[in-house]
Amino acid sequence: MDRLPHLSPSVAPAARTGRVSPALCALGLTLLSCDGGGSAPPPPPPSRVDVVAAAPQAKADIAGFCEARPAAGARPTLALPALDGSLAAPPLTGKWTWVNVWATWCGPCVEEMPRLIGWPDKLKNDGVDVQLVFMSTDLEPAQLAAFAKRNSWAPPTLRMADGSAAPAWVESLNLGLAPVLPLHLFVNPQGEVVCARAGTVQSDAYGTVKALLKGEAG
Repeated sequence: MDRLPHLSPSVAPAARTGRVSPALCALGLTLLSCDGGGSAPPPPPPSRVDVVAAAPQAKADIAGFCEARPAAGARPTLALPALDGSLAAPPLTGKWTWVNVWATWCGPCVEEMPRLIGWPDKLKNDGVDVQLVFMSTDLEPAQLAAFAKRNSWAPPTLRMADGSAAPAWVESLNLGLAPVLPLHLFVNPQGEVVCARAGTVQSDAYGTVKALLKGEAG
């Protein structure tokens, strides 16, 4: 998977060498998405195919899916950053938790969201109980309010109290990840990060996610 180097807020994507992955957005940018535009265009309303994932189309590849996969005994316990308090954070222990870190200005984040919101129900039908938690790095609550107004299907989302602190929070996890969006953290019932992925999750990754949460080797 192509990686997007960390960009400071003063460096727009167009100023780089040109190899910008469409699946990644720099956490340091709060006004630009990966394509160099402004606010990310709203995706179409989720269809049945988006909300209910199709059958797996590829062999599970956990090693290829996870950019960071700490060994047992070396897994960091996930602590969420300070939140704005508009939505109560769920407990991160007792069941599998999937944290999707995103922003309204991140085009790839917005594009994948309708595809993923139905996965917890399908995973539960497949024997895996997981809660999908969305956490935004948007600097202002008005950005989320406007997004929800444009997209009636949008799920409830936590918001970091200070979105500009997102890169430091990612670094504190000690997973060796670049500070990019979307970021996916898979947390076991003990509250430990067992897999982290910086980049979008496509439809054909359903089987891999299911295998990961079932603890199957990949």
